[in-house]
Amino acid sequence: MTPQIVERPLQPSLEGAIAPLIERLTRLPPGPHRIVSCYVRLEPGDRTRSRYLLALKERIKALEDDPGMTALSREDRLAVERDLARVHGYLKHLQGLPHARGLAVFACEELGLFEAAPLPRVHRTRATLDDTPWIAELVAAGREAEPIIATVMDRALARFFTLSPSGAVELPGGFTVSGRGGRFRPDREDAPGRGERDYHGRLAEERHRHYAMIAERLEELGRDWPASGVVLAGPVDHTAALLRFLPDRMAARVLGTARLNPTSATPALVHTLAQRVAQEHERSAVAAELLALQESIGTGWAVEGVRETLRALSRGQARTLYVREGLEGGGFRCAATGRLVLAKGDCAGEGEPRPVRDLADDAIEDALRQRARVVIVPRDAGAEPADGLAATLRFR
Repeated sequence: MTPQIVERPLQPSLEGAIAPLIERLTRLPPGPHRIVSCYVRLEPGDRTRSRYLLALKERIKALEDDPGMTALSREDRLAVERDLARVHGYLKHLQGLPHARGLAVFACEELGLFEAAPLPRVHRTRATLDDTPWIAELVAAGREAEPIIATVMDRALARFFTLSPSGAVELPGGFTVSGRGGRFRPDREDAPGRGERDYHGRLAEERHRHYAMIAERLEELGRDWPASGVVLAGPVDHTAALLRFLPDRMAARVLGTARLNPTSATPALVHTLAQRVAQEHERSAVAAELLALQESIGTGWAVEGVRETLRALSRGQARTLYVREGLEGGGFRCAATGRLVLAKGDCAGEGEPRPVRDLADDAIEDALRQRARVVIVPRDAGAEPADGLAATLRFR
């Protein structure tokens, strides 16, 4: 059977757009088939010189050499190889991919399955082979992520956009301040009139009303679109002034500001700029979290190191899982309890230890199934968890 490739566009309501895909994946009939689940990170750095493709090739090569793959029959192995080839063929042309920070792809030739969905983020590029699809990260994306609201404004113009991983859409409700008249009198060109002081006072009042209208519109959009954050774009002096007009609750959701001319802004340009602002905000937030993590370790409300973190995961204690970027290495899963461990001896009394190709990938999947938050610590963060893994705790 030749499957039809289905790419699901991401709407402003991410959960509503991904829900049909999750429903289809969870209703797949059980059987001896093997399903390829692939998550690809598409950050700007990953797109440079197609680095994401190199990472994907490494994951596919490791999957092809996995003992679980070599144990398949020749017919099943060839079917999986064709699925992997389709996944690679779909992802190798960067120009045809959605403008998202991540992508999830699921393939199974026997079931006629090939689905792709853009995601707001992917923790790390990975490819897995199992009799069921790995959808924990997909479910977490639909549950947690919301669009970003952006306003592009200057002293006279305001435009509003909502941004999803796949692009930006301009919203109705933009407005322009009515034009002023003459230099010192609005209705008599440059004839003598009220004087320069009143003129500049009137300009200040117009600006303040303009900022107040933008703030009111952002509050309306915040009620209609439960956004993950707000980006303010425009001349520096105007974005700084607008920030002072926002209510505290809305100001707390501002991810950052950027320079942009509202008259020449396009949805694609706004999307690129807002994503950059959001990533810078995320990096700053991770750096602050790492400092707080060290304090939590000292008080017993966090653990670090592979063994301690995996033990917390097995108990359902993990609230936030921290994984060093690029962490690699295998481990084992105890057959009786399903617990992830670093060495075979850690499974004493818990059943046969089954090899795990990539311990970090399975730890991320387990954390997402427990509705724990996952944070990938970048290499340039300045601090990182001991041995690459750490977690804050829900209880001690």
